[in-house]
Amino acid sequence: MHFGWHQRVGNNWRIGVTSHGGCLERINSLDQVNGEMLVKFGNDFGANWIAHTDIPHRNWYFFDNPEIPQLLHCHRANPRGRKNFVRFTHGDLFTNSQNSTPDSSRLDSVLTDLSGGETTLENLIRPVPVRLKNTRRVLLCPVTDQSFKYYYNTSRTDWMWRWCAWCEKHGYEPVIRKKPTRETRRDNADRRLYNHLLMEDYAFTISQHSVSAVESIMAGTPAVTTGPSPVGSLNTPPEWAQQDVFVIPEVEVVWEWIQRWASNTYHKQELFSESWRQ
Repeated sequence: MHFGWHQRVGNNWRIGVTSHGGCLERINSLDQVNGEMLVKFGNDFGANWIAHTDIPHRNWYFFDNPEIPQLLHCHRANPRGRKNFVRFTHGDLFTNSQNSTPDSSRLDSVLTDLSGGETTLENLIRPVPVRLKNTRRVLLCPVTDQSFKYYYNTSRTDWMWRWCAWCEKHGYEPVIRKKPTRETRRDNADRRLYNHLLMEDYAFTISQHSVSAVESIMAGTPAVTTGPSPVGSLNTPPEWAQQDVFVIPEVEVVWEWIQRWASNTYHKQELFSESWRQ
């Protein structure tokens, strides 16, 4: 599939285009939406951009990178670190309490099958208890400029200036993360955000529209989000943070959200084989 919106036209439920045996065809305008299931594949920034908020119904899914980044690292169920696992969220860009269930059994079964019985989520993820640290440093984790432009009608630069100024106003020292390439993160554990947060102390992270909030919580660092994010009730609003009040979830609560993210995470073969409908 090419990036952008696709509509179900076939008589099966295979997530792919009809020319390759799937049930979807690309659409380029809202006029083509007819009420059938839609799939937003990644981000089609440009002339054919259609905002998800303009879709006239909720029967759509977002197909993008998983909210559990460890799945794209090299491990026994994905030895080459390929993009075999994806997020497939219903009616939203992110997992939320309405479009998910705290159940990782299906994904654990897939991981076990692919790894010959040696991998489950508990083998891949090591959530650290979230705690407050004795530092005033804050890590800003901006997404791409295009994401800010198309989703929020602002720019990466403006977002960074705004939240750097907010940090300084409230006595914090802002540090801007320079995100390494996916290949660098895949091949070098110390370049991943989770590991960086284990090695370096930050009071909290600030992000918007980013899975970095997930890694922050997993690494035991409070996550302040300035807009939509995948961490749901684990997020700390900025107005709380400026009063030094933070959401400090118990590990059991973090695991519940890990299971929610897992319930919306699929291997690509599941989506094309129609087993995702079972």
